[in-house]
Amino acid sequence: MNVNFGPLLRTNREIFSRAEAIDCGETDRTLATARHEGLIVRLRRGMYAPADLYNARHDAGKHLLHACAALAAQKGTVALTGPSAAALHGFALYQEDLTIVHLVRLDRGSSHHAAKGNHHVVTQDIEDDLGLYGGILAINPARAVWEVACRSSLESGVVTADSALRQDPRLAEALEELQQRFAYFSGSRSGRLAVSLADPRAETPGESVTRVQFYRNDIPMPELQFHVIDRHGVLVGISDFYWDRHRHLGEFDGMIKYQRLLRSGETASDCVIREKKREDAMRADLRGMSRFIWPDVMPQRARRTMADLAQALDQSYRLYVRGRTIIAG
Repeated sequence: MNVNFGPLLRTNREIFSRAEAIDCGETDRTLATARHEGLIVRLRRGMYAPADLYNARHDAGKHLLHACAALAAQKGTVALTGPSAAALHGFALYQEDLTIVHLVRLDRGSSHHAAKGNHHVVTQDIEDDLGLYGGILAINPARAVWEVACRSSLESGVVTADSALRQDPRLAEALEELQQRFAYFSGSRSGRLAVSLADPRAETPGESVTRVQFYRNDIPMPELQFHVIDRHGVLVGISDFYWDRHRHLGEFDGMIKYQRLLRSGETASDCVIREKKREDAMRADLRGMSRFIWPDVMPQRARRTMADLAQALDQSYRLYVRGRTIIAG
């Protein structure tokens, strides 16, 4: 290419158009060469991003670049909605098709599904739910959560709602108001269920999906992020799940979790050994424990996993609760 990317990038959006590139001295030929050499990525017709910036982003971040390109390509007035708005607000997404940008039309355009974009018609007043976020027009955080909860699977809705409430617990009040405003909104029954199951203490999507499987399989809902204190009053660990009635702990072990726990200069094996010692310390005060990984909570295995958990809860109750005498200090 003839020039640096800097002059081409839109403020805070990291994308540029063909017209902007032409104005800066590029040609269709140099743009094609840059794509072939892996210097730029084509987001949609006539819209590009530098490849190094694009590739450095996670999936939701890449989706936002496509969303900004979709917004720039619209002739009418539109805003980000649903999963696209949730991504903009930094909420976790689960099993959403990130090749599709969700836009709400604020003009008289019709609702349709176009290549790489869903255009939704405004059927109820939306002005009060709109805002500019980093210069991008989108529905507000609470409505983004509500729309994901109504239009996606229960697992997807709970993952996004957990993430949103963890970032801002005050959204709970706004979500309650939305449930009343849109009591007959398409998918509102699923939305209300997802919001009712949401909990800001959930730290990862894996924990959220596992809790949905508890609900689907009639497993009692546990306490989250339970602090295990030893007999000396020392914190020995924090468990993702705890069933106090059964004296049973639960942990979701995802790759992201271990990456987060990995300390400077520590190998993966060191981390696993340290986590095993932590587990032994948490179980030392006569508690059972179950561990879950992603395959365990997928539809094809979840029912078996939850049946095994039910048996483990019963076993912990028999071993550590029934007949246990507590002596007050």
